[in-house]
Amino acid sequence: MNLNRSTAMTLRIGIAIGMAMIAAGLAMSVLGYGDAVLSAGILVLILSPLAGAIVSFIALASEKDWFWTSVAAMLLAITAIGMVIAALRCPK
Repeated sequence: MNLNRSTAMTLRIGIAIGMAMIAAGLAMSVLGYGDAVLSAGILVLILSPLAGAIVSFIALASEKDWFWTSVAAMLLAITAIGMVIAALRCPK
């Protein structure tokens, strides 16, 4: 698994899907619908870098590059902690 190629492909796919969903949501909003599709498209764009970090972690682990695998693991752990803290602080 090539690290750069797999990470770049993951980010490109995430951007393409997110932008397509936003475009569809904008088209549907003309008819009074589309808020959920717009929100989902924005969520896909927000989660694309996280998916790229996960793919990088997997690629680095498969290459047995343990230093950078641990860096990627720390990045994922910090992101997960941030998501948990945000979820706990979010009013329900």
